[in-house]
Amino acid sequence: MQATDKMEAALVAHVAKGLLVPRTENNKYLKVSYRGTGKEIPSTWNVKVYSSGAVVTTDEHMLNMLVQGSYTSPDSRLKVLQIDDAGWGFCMCGVMIGVSDSDEMMTGVVDVRWFKKGVFDTKKYLSEYSRIAREILDEHFNAKPFMHRIEICSGFINSVLKDDLRLAGFDVRVANITGFLQNRLEGAYKEYVKIATGADLAYDPKAIADKAVIARKYAATLDWGKKNCPAMLKDGWKSMGGVS
Repeated sequence: MQATDKMEAALVAHVAKGLLVPRTENNKYLKVSYRGTGKEIPSTWNVKVYSSGAVVTTDEHMLNMLVQGSYTSPDSRLKVLQIDDAGWGFCMCGVMIGVSDSDEMMTGVVDVRWFKKGVFDTKKYLSEYSRIAREILDEHFNAKPFMHRIEICSGFINSVLKDDLRLAGFDVRVANITGFLQNRLEGAYKEYVKIATGADLAYDPKAIADKAVIARKYAATLDWGKKNCPAMLKDGWKSMGGVS
């Protein structure tokens, strides 16, 4: 996507409306950067316009609404269903999907086989993730576009699901998922990993501020996996360095 005068003017106008705030980044190639204020548009949503004219955003659909003037505030009459993922940054086991209405949580798992060599590069895990999540929404929450709106975290693994739900007619908003769903989901993922590997290995990289600590945990988990449970490694990752 390339920046236009209309796009840049619209972003400035939404700053004035209190929907966006400018971000300061140490990047000589970056022209401007904005994020949501956290009121209607979450602080996890952002857009970056580079000097070359290139535009990068966490959710292109939201950017298009802001630029085209079709943005509307979330409908408070609709029940909210939240979707989050766990295990995307963990080098073993599959990725867990959590869906919640704030009273209960239902989960599903994208099996580790979708993250193995020869399969991972196809990105078929995205459509599998979407299939499982939509099944949970339909079968457990009876989700309908006229009854529910969806809040979903900004992670890449949610990209196809966002599009599929919007095609189905849902109002989908990228959100910063915290509280009930995040806490319950991380606990459920740890239990899943423990059952799958027989060891208490899971950790949440997002909850660790020190990158050096994350690197040590990653290396220790990878080493354990190579020795004890190679079948559960996400060995399609390039960072695995040829794990067999």
